[in-house]
Amino acid sequence: MGFLKSIFGGSQRPLPERREPVLAQILENPSTPLSDIGNWSEFLGLPGTSDDWIPPTSERTAMACSAVYRCVTLEAGVIAGLPLKIYRLSVDGQREELSNHRLMPLLQTAPFPGRSLTAFSWRELWGVNVLLWGNHYSAIRYDGAGRVIGFDAYMPWQVQVVRLPGKRGVNFYVCTDDDGNSEVLHQEDMLHIPGPGFDGIKGLSRIQSFARGSVGLARSMEERTGRVHQNASMPSGIMQVQGKMSDDGFRRLKRQLQEAHSGVANWGKTVIADEGSKYTPFQLSPQDLQTIEGRRYQVADISRFFGVPLHLLNETDKTSSWGTGLSENTLAYLIFSLDADLRRIESELNYKLFSNTRLFVEFDRDGLLSMDPEKTATVMQSEISSGVSTINEARRKKNRPPVTGGDTPLINSTNVPLTTQAAKGPDKSSPVPPPSPGQQE
Repeated sequence: MGFLKSIFGGSQRPLPERREPVLAQILENPSTPLSDIGNWSEFLGLPGTSDDWIPPTSERTAMACSAVYRCVTLEAGVIAGLPLKIYRLSVDGQREELSNHRLMPLLQTAPFPGRSLTAFSWRELWGVNVLLWGNHYSAIRYDGAGRVIGFDAYMPWQVQVVRLPGKRGVNFYVCTDDDGNSEVLHQEDMLHIPGPGFDGIKGLSRIQSFARGSVGLARSMEERTGRVHQNASMPSGIMQVQGKMSDDGFRRLKRQLQEAHSGVANWGKTVIADEGSKYTPFQLSPQDLQTIEGRRYQVADISRFFGVPLHLLNETDKTSSWGTGLSENTLAYLIFSLDADLRRIESELNYKLFSNTRLFVEFDRDGLLSMDPEKTATVMQSEISSGVSTINEARRKKNRPPVTGGDTPLINSTNVPLTTQAAKGPDKSSPVPPPSPGQQE
């Protein structure tokens, strides 16, 4: 039963029952099944797989990788910045925007009035939590009349999803705050936005379950490159001794390398070994070249896990640099990657807040065009000339006042049905050409 069904149906929702008995049952039964899947190879039981080579990688440390940071902040920022609106669907299928709905301040200003978290930061958490940890949790809070008054965000590591014996298909959420206080919430009292998963209960961490190897390899390459530069000894060449080097000569060479040729500031200096030496210049090794290409490949590999095109990660070597090509790649990202996550959020909000009502919440995808004034003007002009939108509807999107006569739909007069022209008959005003010689009248 939806939370607002009783509110919009004319009756009040009963007060949420206390969950302490459920919490006690879970704590007293250690065998209670918890949805807590580890890495994907462990879950699938793949034989012979070993990830000992992967450095310790978590969702937080993964954000130190520039490709992961850009992928996550890019989509989370779009989710937070898109207009989120509430509509009412009429009997004839028309939608009406409810800009004064009582839940709009929670979605647009602050999820819980009086607290420091803004709606933008809260909605940004939707994307960050789902893209990294695979799940976002926000507890729904009510007043004494059973009306929604705010949302309490829980971090993914503070929540465990539980299914009790005999409660098939019903989730309970064990939530523990920073002070160690625990509460158990029924699924109707929790906004749970899950990412892709295998059990339909809880989404999987995109980092721990899938991209840990790619992110770990990228961090290993980055650390290796940093160590090379930190402890680098990169002379332009060396003098090789034809005979055996004496102990004193070896000590002098070692001291010279450590004091005069270690560090970035001493790159390019020539090492002089001893008498009878031969100069040999240094070149970039094939291994160093492969490391550079390997780091570039890791950016492309990580972008696959998030569905972000490379040009949005400032990596255009393998993509088209033409404006039309980049525009098509961006459009593909909006259709095949971003739209799925937007619908994931919309379905959870509609199910938990507006179930069994004619109300629904939806992101305004047209907000993606607001950053491109030329495309916005072209689309708006096309909608007005085809009768899809009126002038005042277009002006309202630009925060401009209405004009007289602007509520009448318009259509280009050159596009008229063929039947209309046939009903008018031939144009009498046009002179009829005289018949040609030999033509019968």
